[in-house]
Amino acid sequence: MNRSTASTILAVLGLVLGSQGALGQEVLRERVDRIVAVVGDTPIPESRLVEQMNTYQGQGGQIPTDPQALAAFKRQLLDGLIDQELMVQAAERDTMVEVTDEEVQSAVEETLRNIREQVPSQLDLERELQGVGFKSIDDYRLWLSRQQRRQLLQEALIRELKTRGDIVPLPPTESELRAFYERVKNQFGERPPTVSFRQIVVASEPDSASLQAAYVLADSLRQLLNDGADFATLAQQYSADPGSKDRGGELGWFRRGEGMVREFEDAAFRLRPGVFSYPVFTEFGFHIIQVQRAEPAAVQARHILISPEVTSANQATARLEADSVKAMLQAGVPYDSLVRIHHARSQQRVAENAPRENLPEAYREPLASAEPGDILGPIELDRGNGRMMYAVVIFESSSSGGLATFDELRDQLSPRLAEENGIDRFLQTLRAATYVAIRL
Repeated sequence: MNRSTASTILAVLGLVLGSQGALGQEVLRERVDRIVAVVGDTPIPESRLVEQMNTYQGQGGQIPTDPQALAAFKRQLLDGLIDQELMVQAAERDTMVEVTDEEVQSAVEETLRNIREQVPSQLDLERELQGVGFKSIDDYRLWLSRQQRRQLLQEALIRELKTRGDIVPLPPTESELRAFYERVKNQFGERPPTVSFRQIVVASEPDSASLQAAYVLADSLRQLLNDGADFATLAQQYSADPGSKDRGGELGWFRRGEGMVREFEDAAFRLRPGVFSYPVFTEFGFHIIQVQRAEPAAVQARHILISPEVTSANQATARLEADSVKAMLQAGVPYDSLVRIHHARSQQRVAENAPRENLPEAYREPLASAEPGDILGPIELDRGNGRMMYAVVIFESSSSGGLATFDELRDQLSPRLAEENGIDRFLQTLRAATYVAIRL
């Protein structure tokens, strides 16, 4: 096995075991029996402390080399092990806390499944486990079962104590919250560069003659279907929906609010299975809908879309309308007033912290050097079938990426720290009522 494979397996073992600690090579090859703490009548051997250090290092942490800093670091890890032992002992005493063998085995199998998905082969896994001291996968499974039981006991105890009101959140102070942010900010990873903007999208609309022609064709297809014509064949021949045309108009199952425009959704949820709808008009054109199966909250349906022809004259009219919208925004007309009149309902109005790399190509260049308050466009958006749209954009802000700021994470971190404070207070009561001796 090459060093890369071995490193991958060790990293996986460390990450999936989390706070319980992966058994690094140093731990099992050179057992250390010195007792570093006693909790109640349970000793904590130095080997468990080394496990914690190996796990921390395996997850990318840097262990201090300065003797004083290293001593403080070890003491911090030991305090965590003592807290874990206090919680496990409290859970074992609490008659309302129960962890079944089935729950433990389920957690063990999930962990093993996660490891196997990231390890090249069963043989590689067996070799690496033997390299860190396990005789076999069964030996590792037995060790893992003990670790998972301890973890599940702690989780079950916390749930029970919250239910009884013995653990309540304690809101942090501002200084506590800022210190907590500094400790955990790297957990949220690097953010990509983003932009925020509002827009008004003006769609090219067909004229009345095109609408009439599309309606007549859609209604004639409905009559053919009622006379026994094959739905899939007609959809492949006539439908203007590129997403479903080649599938014979199949849309699959969908629920309310899952991306269908309102008029289409309302019609689909009113139809009885098997019935062909009359032409249903949406901003995309006229739809013939058939619901194949229905449940109270979802339907399985297919459709044929007939889109009215949009001429170059229609597109020119939409472009002039977009130019007018931009001029009115520049003159100070409120955005909310204009969006109600001119914005295409199916298009997104507001983009907040949208990653630049995910923007449609048409937006990238105009927004590349925009400043807050700039009014941009009209940006041409080709939606296919001759349906050009024109976006007028009000640029609001940009971010260069990097770590999330304290203000951005405040609302997310505050309840998390409040819960940790509540658990810490409970642990203080356990420490006060339990014999704890530090021998590090």
